[in-house]
Amino acid sequence: MLSFSLGLRGFAREQAARNWTAGKVEPIQGKTLLILGLGKTGQAAATRAKAFGMTTLGVRANPKATDHIDEVHAMADLPRLWGRADFILCAVPLLESTRGIVGSEAFAAMKPSAVLIDVSRGGVVDEAALFAALDADRIKGAALDVFATEPLPPAHPLWGYDNVIVTPHCSSVYDGWDVKSARMFADNLARYRRGEPLANVVDPRRGY
Repeated sequence: MLSFSLGLRGFAREQAARNWTAGKVEPIQGKTLLILGLGKTGQAAATRAKAFGMTTLGVRANPKATDHIDEVHAMADLPRLWGRADFILCAVPLLESTRGIVGSEAFAAMKPSAVLIDVSRGGVVDEAALFAALDADRIKGAALDVFATEPLPPAHPLWGYDNVIVTPHCSSVYDGWDVKSARMFADNLARYRRGEPLANVVDPRRGY
């Protein structure tokens, strides 16, 4: 969000060309973030968005009051939420109900200044619809960490868009993540041995 609002990629190009040019930045304070999926990732993003003074909208399978979310909606409410968002963050699992959920109708309803951010799973965003939106300047840009095909092939069109940030499915990779995972396992093992409820339980019936 900061990269797009501050125009950092444009400044990087000017720096590489050694050009001192007129610049303008746009604060994200007062902007609206729409979060698809209010699990651990969505809630963490909401916490940080509120620290920036943003309005937060969230959708989840079972709507209920959620910390740092100004409005919680059902997934069925998305058609009337796309146009309110300045930034859209995808943080949902890939299910039949979420496959292609960000498609042509969603892009058509977004603001031309909207930015799409996807840290969920390849397939949640309809890439053909994304290409069409980018080519028609229907959105400002996108930051993508996940793709339908991974690794992203060298000839893939997304590499060539100046207003698309591509990262190699690494938004959950950071120094110490492996140690944190081991500690989480050890904590759950201790919970299991004490007969206590486990944390981060996956329900195969839900798919996540």
